[in-house]
Amino acid sequence: MEKILVIEDEINIARNIKQILDLSNFYTITADNGSEGVELAKEEMPDLILCDVMMPNLDGYQVLTELKKDGKTDNIPFIFLTAKSDRPYFRKGMELGADDYLTKPFTPDELFTAVNTCLAKHQKMKKQAQDKIDELSSRIQKALPHELYTPLNGMMVSASLLNEYAESMSVEEIKDMAKTLLDSSQRLHQISEKFVLYTYLEFLTNNSEKLEETRQKQYSCFTKTIIENIAKIEAEAFNRKSDLALEIEEASIKTSESDLHRIVKELVNNSFKFSHQGQQVKILSKISDDDSYHLFIINEGKCMTSEQLEEIGSFRQFHQEFFSQEGCGLGLAIVKKLINIYQGSIRIESLINNQTVVHIILPLGEA
Repeated sequence: MEKILVIEDEINIARNIKQILDLSNFYTITADNGSEGVELAKEEMPDLILCDVMMPNLDGYQVLTELKKDGKTDNIPFIFLTAKSDRPYFRKGMELGADDYLTKPFTPDELFTAVNTCLAKHQKMKKQAQDKIDELSSRIQKALPHELYTPLNGMMVSASLLNEYAESMSVEEIKDMAKTLLDSSQRLHQISEKFVLYTYLEFLTNNSEKLEETRQKQYSCFTKTIIENIAKIEAEAFNRKSDLALEIEEASIKTSESDLHRIVKELVNNSFKFSHQGQQVKILSKISDDDSYHLFIINEGKCMTSEQLEEIGSFRQFHQEFFSQEGCGLGLAIVKKLINIYQGSIRIESLINNQTVVHIILPLGEA
């Protein structure tokens, strides 16, 4: 039985609404003022709230504002009850997050229609959200075992050998085992961090309010030093400093420094990972006439087919039978989501047996 909270200071109206809803197999609770309504909403967690606009002390707008501040109540469907004279204020309520208005006086049929429509809409939204969660869960379940078991297996084997043969092993052999343990644990830590971040970004991009809140933040990140430092560190890590070519133009973009760092690190690391010694990795940037920032990361070496380019997503790594590098493709999925959050775009062009070009476009920030 669905629970409905009616917040209405006119006792007769509240009683009539409760009677109509009770007869329709709804469980109805009432509050005769805004303050009591907010408390009941938090205690009872109703499936829907019907709230009068004009009330003393705490009016309907203030009630909705208070409920939106609490993560437990901010998604409860909310319908305003209002007199015809309140029509000029409809827009204010909708901007605060109300789902609908019901103009007094209304008939039982109008009440049923408003209630059932609102409940059905939110039920559909909950199902869509659950479907996305189920899809994400399915992808994680398919990818996680291999990605976790590989480093775990390395750790378990090394620990087992040390436990059984440490007394007869040389110092160098023990050091080798310790390095395997360290490398495996670091890989496990990196994989865990990526899964947590991807899950967070998945929920963020599917929550329109949180997404808009993030986009409204005033970011201003200067690019040149960050990109050059990351590129040099990655080149040195692969012992390929001579393969790196940089042509970076300074710019301020609407991206946080930490997210730009993650985007560039992932893409530059992939460029070195999927190319060979002596093959150039080139990074260049420019500011276009339409006030956008263009970053190009180009490498010779492994390329993807057009079909693979279309299927880029989480938990997928291409050409695993030919290349021994580890990873599940989750890093590229994270990059795509981050760029989308900042209202940018990413395009990957690949010429078989020639080169791969990653082209990123991000909006400029204030200089």
